[in-house]
Amino acid sequence: MRPPFLARRFVAFAASLLLAMPLLCTAAPQYTVTVLAGPGSQAWDINLSGQVVGANGSNAWLHDGNAYIDLGSGLAFGINDSGQIAGHSGSNGFFYSGGVMTTITGWGFTTARGLNNDGVVVGMAEFEDAENGFVRHAISWQNGVTTDLGTVYGFQSRAYGVNSQGHVVGGSDIGGAPNYPLTPFLYRDGSMTEIAQFPGPWSEATAINDHDQIVGFGNLMPNGPELYPRTAFMWDNGVLTDIGALSGGATSFAFGINNASQVVGWFGDYGNPHAFLFDAGSFLDVNDLIDPASGWVISEANAINDLGQIAGTACRDGSCYAVRLDLVPAVPEPATWGMLLAGCTLVGWRRRSRGARR
Repeated sequence: MRPPFLARRFVAFAASLLLAMPLLCTAAPQYTVTVLAGPGSQAWDINLSGQVVGANGSNAWLHDGNAYIDLGSGLAFGINDSGQIAGHSGSNGFFYSGGVMTTITGWGFTTARGLNNDGVVVGMAEFEDAENGFVRHAISWQNGVTTDLGTVYGFQSRAYGVNSQGHVVGGSDIGGAPNYPLTPFLYRDGSMTEIAQFPGPWSEATAINDHDQIVGFGNLMPNGPELYPRTAFMWDNGVLTDIGALSGGATSFAFGINNASQVVGWFGDYGNPHAFLFDAGSFLDVNDLIDPASGWVISEANAINDLGQIAGTACRDGSCYAVRLDLVPAVPEPATWGMLLAGCTLVGWRRRSRGARR
């Protein structure tokens, strides 16, 4: 017996739904929240394995995916895919590899803020300069050798991120002691250059991916409601995108970018910030991507890896914690599953009918 025309059309429709499964799973991503450290902790970076580093008070730590590991006094700011870590302790920077802590020093205060998979560490060190006296310069460090990256205009600079090509980003002062307002820089091929000029002071580049896409924050409103208003930006081959404008004009800071061009940071009031994810032109409040019943408020997002995992800070019941946000694969809606099940049932009924006719 042949199924009626409408049943045959429904089977075809169900088959088309099966082919369209990937399209049904492209809704906004959803994340679960995993606490990594105690109250007052912060997460600063994440690698491709989901390992996270940060600070808990005055102690640096690593969460290796299974357990919390105390690294001792200091702050851990960067981790690469080999599990090597950069940070600072006391007045010195450090490089942690294979259980060994190596000190990175300048003339005075030194900090290490980021590193790449080759173990190139970047940060800032104080130097005594014969001509200018006391200066702070961006540095890179590898295998015990420190390189002074210099400045764009003045006496001060600091580096935050470095990609696989060894290209470095940060902020360099534009003059105007004693505050030394900053402008974002890219250090590449032995030269430091300003990537963009902002109307107001205090602008910096905070991260760079392997495509030389750069994110940071800039003062685009010199006459705004705040003394130094900031807005998140992304720079790509000379094109500057104002990410912060998409947040409705709120103060915003971008701190991380992955190789899929996804950007994370935070926006809003300083007393009540919310983490954001900027993806394919869409500015998303990360709090809209977690279970609202969890009670968490994701206040900061500081790094994102190529799998879309995010390291940041979440608050609940008056306390804030370092967290990792893990992407949950999207699934079809229950109604879609029902349609697919019905279609599969009809397909089976049709096959049985053919067998009966034989």
